[in-house]
Amino acid sequence: MAIQTMRIDVLGTSFTIQTDESREYMDEVIASLQGRIETVRRETRVADPLKAAILAGVYLVDELMRERGKAAVPESAEMERIARSLIARIDEGLEPDIS
Repeated sequence: MAIQTMRIDVLGTSFTIQTDESREYMDEVIASLQGRIETVRRETRVADPLKAAILAGVYLVDELMRERGKAAVPESAEMERIARSLIARIDEGLEPDIS
């Protein structure tokens, strides 16, 4: 998609960004961010919009890093399956050829 310029509003501040994402996608991103900021404000009673936005950003990055960590490390059952498969292949390679 071509780069486009769009105006966004967050916490009463308007600014223009450039993106190669669709307007619909960016609207979802901004709505999600605003929802997270509102949740932070409600649950922490932080009134300052900048502090609420920073906390929301910290929570979002934490969530992203945890999800990336899950994707990078296979579950133990999956690791065991892979290990057993590799051991079987090694055993097959070490068996003498009886032809």
